[in-house]
Amino acid sequence: MIQLEGDLGATDTLRFFEEKLGAGIWRLDVLTGQMQWSRGFHELQGLNPGTVAPSIEEFNQRVHPDDRPLKRDVGDMLLDGLPLEREFRIIRPNGRLRWVHDQAEILFNEAGEPAKLLGVALDITKNYESLQPLRAGIERHDALIRAVEGLVWTASSDGRITSLPNWKAAGQDGPRLVHGHGWVDLLHEEERDAALKSWSVAVETGRPYKVEHRLLQPDGAYRWFRCSAAPILTLDGSIQEWMGTSIDVHDQKQLEFSAPPSRLTGAQMRAARGILNWSVRRLAEQAGVSSGVVRRLEEYDGALPVSDESLEVFRKVLSDSGVELLFPQIGKPGVRPR
Repeated sequence: MIQLEGDLGATDTLRFFEEKLGAGIWRLDVLTGQMQWSRGFHELQGLNPGTVAPSIEEFNQRVHPDDRPLKRDVGDMLLDGLPLEREFRIIRPNGRLRWVHDQAEILFNEAGEPAKLLGVALDITKNYESLQPLRAGIERHDALIRAVEGLVWTASSDGRITSLPNWKAAGQDGPRLVHGHGWVDLLHEEERDAALKSWSVAVETGRPYKVEHRLLQPDGAYRWFRCSAAPILTLDGSIQEWMGTSIDVHDQKQLEFSAPPSRLTGAQMRAARGILNWSVRRLAEQAGVSSGVVRRLEEYDGALPVSDESLEVFRKVLSDSGVELLFPQIGKPGVRPR
């Protein structure tokens, strides 16, 4: 024990450290089974010295049921001759729960036989409480990855893919994608340049990344994926890494491609009116409907919810006025001047 000059002796020094660190010391005589607790060890358990007789059984009563038994740990320690280090919970008489970190070693006698066990326990409850938000964040992160119906990936700040935490669950060929920019070789050549350009802009500017492209599968076929990513920033605002998802939208795209190829959309109507420099009223007059009908239909981006007869009227008006309506097999419907 450290001895300090003046009136502060060994007992006062021990008491000082126990109070400041939330610590307690215990000792067990291997031969007699007698146990001693310091004042700090009593207080760690929420007890006043002298209220109970120190023993393993007495202490074990305050250990959380899921963290018992302490006796077995001590027995293993004696058999192995190795130090014991563990964390467990205790329940104080007032019902409050405390987390404890305990370290103990064996002291041997002159014959080399185990004589005593000496241990020190620290109250680490505050440590656990401070880690709770971090643990909760990790659990939410893991749950989100499990919930995503697609491939989750991370990339370094310069855009190289570094990990695919759920590639097996997503049924993807992960190892081919992990190596830096290896994913580029798996992109369909028709979407490769656009995807690379969008990714380069995102990496350079820190803007979110979102594209659709076809990705080569292990069986040699291509499937459509919607790829999105957002940067994770450091405290100074620089990009630490990227987190992204690649969702299989192949079936959805197939439905889009197989949809009727010539059904006029609201987006086409708006664009065509812009090309013709027509007002809503002008288009309504040409089609023989009210301005309110035109405004309502132009709110739709997709196919117009009207009868085939009404649809043909709008198509003919726009076509006769010099607008070509485009319905490609791949991509969205469009317009252009004739």
